[in-house]
Amino acid sequence: MAQHLFMPRLSQDMTQGRIVEWLKKEGESVKEGEPLVSIETDKAEMELQAPCAGVLRRVLLGPGTDADVGTPLAILADPGENIEALLEPPQLSTKAAAPPAAAPASAQHGVADPGVTAARKGRQPVSPLARRVARDLGVDLSHVVGTGAGGLVTEEDVRAFAANANAMPQTTAPENVEVIPLTPLRRRIAERLSLSRATAADVTTVMDVDMTEVAALREVSKLSYTAYVLWATAHALREFPILNASLVGDQILVKHDIHIGVAVALERGLVVPVIRSADRKSVEEISGEIDALAARAEAGQLGPGELTGGTFSITNSGTFGSLFFTPIINQPEVAILGTGKIAETPVVQDGAIVIRKIMYLCLSYDHRVVDGAPAVQFLRAVKRRLEQCKEHLMGPPKGYPS
Repeated sequence: MAQHLFMPRLSQDMTQGRIVEWLKKEGESVKEGEPLVSIETDKAEMELQAPCAGVLRRVLLGPGTDADVGTPLAILADPGENIEALLEPPQLSTKAAAPPAAAPASAQHGVADPGVTAARKGRQPVSPLARRVARDLGVDLSHVVGTGAGGLVTEEDVRAFAANANAMPQTTAPENVEVIPLTPLRRRIAERLSLSRATAADVTTVMDVDMTEVAALREVSKLSYTAYVLWATAHALREFPILNASLVGDQILVKHDIHIGVAVALERGLVVPVIRSADRKSVEEISGEIDALAARAEAGQLGPGELTGGTFSITNSGTFGSLFFTPIINQPEVAILGTGKIAETPVVQDGAIVIRKIMYLCLSYDHRVVDGAPAVQFLRAVKRRLEQCKEHLMGPPKGYPS
């Protein structure tokens, strides 16, 4: 039976997704559960599977198109089945109402009157063809007034809007500008970072740590530095749970579970997959999970459940050569730990100058929740475990908590 394939809600706060690539062509057969289209959300890129077996009869929105949750993306049907009814634009409610006033002259065929545009609220229906043309012409549909039935934005509306925009004087020559569309992922990153800076009373404190012992262990274990840092951080959070919290209204919620997000830099933006119950896992288990999640992130295969529920975050800019930095807190968490590069550094030890592998730990925390004393004590707990890694992995040193 013919049916639409809709833009799904892949996370609780998802409102829009972007089509990256169709994995099947029009006219090709698909099996139920077979990957059909790659979707980029505000959190990651993932593949949408076919809800039933059939033929991809019609692709309604092409690659690069943004679509709201619930928007029809394609039509699946049997080879000879009639799909005309599914090609018609969505109809608005037919409840009795006064006939709409005639659109002002400036709004004919999609050219919006400034006063009307400022007053418009909500979303309006857009025909699939109009969406395609808008994508090709680089038109923002939120600024186009629809003149079709029920306010439907038509192809003519989009082309008229584009022609009117092109007639306006340009302040910068197009050949001197590279236009980079704001993807859902990049838009979400911008929103979250702006929210963090606007709400958190954030402060950053830095501490050096001697990673020489960890480096020696790595020669045998071949595990990543990040795995050792995450392991040490997870156990330090058990000592100082106030850093494993969130501020909700006038309540501080201290989490009993320790789920640590690890920032992964991708070409399309930053994603933060989560290592769950990190304090209950060995360094080997943590390293294996980090590698697997990073590979899935690169392939665009992370699911929503792998990107949500974090209680604390770690980010490593040392990979790119940074010495230290001031990471921005990943809301609604109250702290984030950044790590710089590991560099051979001359230090004084027992009255002599020796070369050690030194790294800087950079802790940004929300001062509304975390005071300076527990923040520094937490950093010292992470430092201690990394500098005495062998003893902690074999058992807690005398006098120290596990």
